[in-house]
Formats: sequence, C-alpha cells, structure tokens
Amino acid sequence: MEKEETANLLEQKDNSLVAPKVKNTPESFDKYQIKISNPVLELDDDILKRFFDCGFTNEQAQLVYDLATEKVLPLLEELTINFEAQKQIEKLNQHFGGEDKFNEVSRQISTWAKQNIPAEVFNALASTSEGVVALYKMMSSNEPILSKDKNISESVTEESLKGMMQDPKYWRDKDNQYIAKITKGFEKLYPSK
Repeated sequence: MEKEETANLLEQKDNSLVAPKVKNTPESFDKYQIKISNPVLELDDDILKRFFDCGFTNEQAQLVYDLATEKVLPLLEELTINFEAQKQIEKLNQHFGGEDKFNEVSRQISTWAKQNIPAEVFNALASTSEGVVALYKMMSSNEPILSKDKNISESVTEESLKGMMQDPKYWRDKDNQYIAKITKGFEKLYPSK
C-alpha cells in the first residue's frame, strides 16, 4: 500500500510541475496577434504553428518578429550590399583585365574625377560597374561633360587658349588634363562638323 501511495504522490507532484496553460497563449496558432513593422516580413503559418506547439505567448511570438526586424533584417541588408559590391568589383576586374589593372585605373579615375566632376556625381557613378566604366570613358576621352567649375565661360577665345599654352603645365609639364582643356577649347571654337 505504501508503494501505491508513494507512486500517487510522485504522480501528483509530476503533474503539479507541468505548467498550466500560460496566459496570453492563443487558443490556436492562427489566433496570434502579431504587428509587423517591416514590409519585408510577413506572418508565416508554419512559424506560428511552431510558436503554438512550443507554448509561446503572444508577447513571446511578437518579440521574435520584433527581433527579426531589429537584428536580422539589417544584417541581411548589409550582406546583400556587400555581395552586390563584390559582384560589381568582379565585373570591373574582368572588364579592366584583372585586379591590379583595375586598382590602377580606379586610382586614375578618382584623381581625374576630383578635378573634373562634382563629388555627388562621382559617388553616384562610382557605385556601379557601369558607372565606373562611364567615368573611365569620360576620363579617357577628356570629356568635360559635368565640369566642376560652374564658371567656365562658354565664350572661349583663341587668344585665351594661346595664353593657356604659355603656361608651363602645357609646354614643360605636359599635363594631360590641362592639355585636354586647351584641346576641348579649340574643338569648341573650330568644330569639325
């Protein structure tokens, strides 16, 4: 008899250790009331079923979605940006014939751009491989398409260009960018068309 009583007491103790249904646990998985603050996330029945099977309260389930918005989504966004940037760099390495060649071209483009185009235009173009190739083409053809100097006069004269040719940057240093400005000036004065 004592063994039976001991077994009954142990059974009652085991049953008392099992937590009663927790407050705020919905009646079924589809009764969770989750507020989603990011349009990337959406309610997922499989996840809600797992929450329900584990006895998650509404607050606990909400916390999981909130943490996903706060911690996981920014991390995924950063990974995506890094992955896309790496793809763009790989395209440029391939276009310019390797990493070393692209690094040299990149340095040249950066130097040229600082002197010839506004920083915001450079930043926008430099964010894609196509933009970098366009910058390279502008630099290579000495196109002053997006001049930084808003005060460049449209009325270039032959005398002003000849005066520029007297500058040591033209005849002694053979500064390619300075020579390109003079060349463009003559092209404006005497178009080939």
